[in-house]
Amino acid sequence: MPRKADARLEGRILDAAYRMWSKRGEHALTMRAVALASGTTTPTLYERFSNKDDLLSLLRCRARLNLFAAIKPSRTPAQICRRVLDFFAAHPSDYRLITEDWAIAFARKEHMPSFEFLKRRLAAQLGGEPDQQTPLALALVALLHGTATFLHSVDIHKKISRDFRHACTSACEALLHAASAKAARSKRLPHGRPQALHNR
Repeated sequence: MPRKADARLEGRILDAAYRMWSKRGEHALTMRAVALASGTTTPTLYERFSNKDDLLSLLRCRARLNLFAAIKPSRTPAQICRRVLDFFAAHPSDYRLITEDWAIAFARKEHMPSFEFLKRRLAAQLGGEPDQQTPLALALVALLHGTATFLHSVDIHKKISRDFRHACTSACEALLHAASAKAARSKRLPHGRPQALHNR
């Protein structure tokens, strides 16, 4: 009888690649080394992944899904921001995978579940369509990304780390508060200009 395909092999391969990438970086991620670490052969690995870029692409997709799973319980944009920062702080390897090609992925309009989720939550709070919230969503991402980059760049004191995380979440909340106030003013204003202004 022919051997049954190992349904868990791809998972083992990705787990092995993730461990190697996390410990030694992309230069250590050779197809031969991944095959050995995952308990398979190099030809079998090439049957599933054409090259190292394919492996990295799937690792990035998995990291994006991990982030989405972490923020999915959030009911408000402010909760999303706090959970994103917590996730990035707790999972530096996923953070690097997500952000290293984020600008390219955004330009290519690749599926980014967490970013789309943030836009939907912003639209639910502020009104309008999710795509109308893209500028605000980008501003929030920039704050979170910048803070996470700083926190991972050096071995900083825990108090400084807490201070920067607090400053970041406060800045996100300030942006959200300003956007809410602007949305409320917009709803109160008439769609046309007042007649008195036309007569001046």
